[in-house]
Amino acid sequence: MSQKVKTYLPAIIIVLIAAAILIYQSTTGKQIPDDLRQKMQEAAKNGQKLTPEQMKGMRGEGEGGGLKDWITQIGNVSIFFGTVAFWWFRFKKRMKSPLPLVKKFSRFLFKVHNFAGWTALVLTVIHGVYFLYTKKLGDHDQLSGIAAGLILLTLAGYGYVIRKFKNKWTRQVHRLMSFAWLIALAFHAGGFFGACVGATIGIWIILEIVENIAKKQVKQVA
Repeated sequence: MSQKVKTYLPAIIIVLIAAAILIYQSTTGKQIPDDLRQKMQEAAKNGQKLTPEQMKGMRGEGEGGGLKDWITQIGNVSIFFGTVAFWWFRFKKRMKSPLPLVKKFSRFLFKVHNFAGWTALVLTVIHGVYFLYTKKLGDHDQLSGIAAGLILLTLAGYGYVIRKFKNKWTRQVHRLMSFAWLIALAFHAGGFFGACVGATIGIWIILEIVENIAKKQVKQVA
């Protein structure tokens, strides 16, 4: 077995497992959280029917708030740190940008990339363990959360071995797994994830525009 196959094989297995979990959740049709299902049943007993707006407002409120709301926010914070780590893939090519601000920000991301990634993993574990303990297996979002967690754990593993096994395939897998993690999060996370994706796209577009303008100005001066 070649080194390339050995490098890719664990990631392929994890992605296939995660994909199977996401497909299962999508096809089983259990898409309503238990707490929201209970509210719908109570409303039906009283002769009421919740509107989509009402259900959207209740989504994620949970039972009793408190710790559950905090753990939910921890999940959002983990997405934020994961987003910051993901930015490095774009900004690592801007270490020699003609714009001082972009160059400084790229160097900053280089310094915090590993910290942000490991912080995202730790917070994800806290978030995941809580909901695995408090909710039944198969509840809404839980399976997709497991899939995203498996991918993130594998992503972190490859990030750890990059320094020990310095070959292009390890880095390629690390990069590809980051995109796989985003896909899994699209199934699992809510509006905060969408906001992070929107902010990322916006930053990258602005970066391209600003750098193109700067390059044109440099050519004109030359």
